[in-house]
Amino acid sequence: MKINYLRVSVTDRCNFRCRYCVPEGTKEFIPHSEILRYEEIAEIVGIFYEFGVNSVRLTGGEPLVRRGLENLILQIKERGIGEVSLTTNGFLLSEKAKLLKSCGLDRVNISIDTLDPEKFAYITGTKNKGALSKVIEGLETSLEAGLTPVKVNTVLIRGFNDSEVEDFIRFSENYEVEVRFIELMPVGGEFFTKENFIPASEIKRFIEERFGKLIPVKTRKKGPAKSFRIEGTQAVVGFISSVSEHFCNSCNRLRLTSDGKLRLCLMKDREIDLKSILRSPVYSRELLKKVILEALVEKRSVNGIEALRSLGCHRKMFTIGG
Repeated sequence: MKINYLRVSVTDRCNFRCRYCVPEGTKEFIPHSEILRYEEIAEIVGIFYEFGVNSVRLTGGEPLVRRGLENLILQIKERGIGEVSLTTNGFLLSEKAKLLKSCGLDRVNISIDTLDPEKFAYITGTKNKGALSKVIEGLETSLEAGLTPVKVNTVLIRGFNDSEVEDFIRFSENYEVEVRFIELMPVGGEFFTKENFIPASEIKRFIEERFGKLIPVKTRKKGPAKSFRIEGTQAVVGFISSVSEHFCNSCNRLRLTSDGKLRLCLMKDREIDLKSILRSPVYSRELLKKVILEALVEKRSVNGIEALRSLGCHRKMFTIGG
């Protein structure tokens, strides 16, 4: 499988405290001095471009809480990257969407786990009762700005949002966006339990029984999501079955953490320290290229299924970038 997609976490900070991402009581974050500078990220991205990466997704934490993100987007585009996308909680999008688009951002994914304002405040750990309305306003602004296709990420949690599947289907129709149902993953916290895990297959069956046949939708990008149009509706839904249906053999991505570690697999704790090379007094671009090339070769032998079964990931999700 050709590696052509790099996820870049620009910060571990966030204005939300989602319960499956930031474990309750978390107070320690990566010191600012240890976070990669934009110029360092751009240098790494430039090398990946030389090795065939043409798609970069910016993540966090919440990427929009880091100041000057538009400058990073400009630098990444200058390195030749064809598509730059953003995964965000959407809270700050209404103020920033048009600027980000003008600087080269192509599209956004917005995390919305529930359409109930009170439940939204609960799962995101915010005291702002108007948070959901602000996120939806950000989605609307993104559509107006042309950051399309806008996709909505919804993490499935039994007993919390499994009763809202129909609401999300109507949401997809109303806003003409794809809603992607994502399986809850056992990454670096205690929120994941067998009791609150829902396999995507269960939601698929419910949709087909309630609404009709799921018709596969062809997408131009290869990735873990399988997209479908619901027969007789304008709704498009996607499923990311990270736990119940492994897609390791088709994985085309690497992850760069905000503190400069390259992860070959979300579920494996093996990390390659690129920051130490960048900040060496005798920095050599050739050495960085050599290390990255070796990582791309090593990626082919990674067994994420074994890591998933052993719950091998011990970093918290907000420190990795998802």
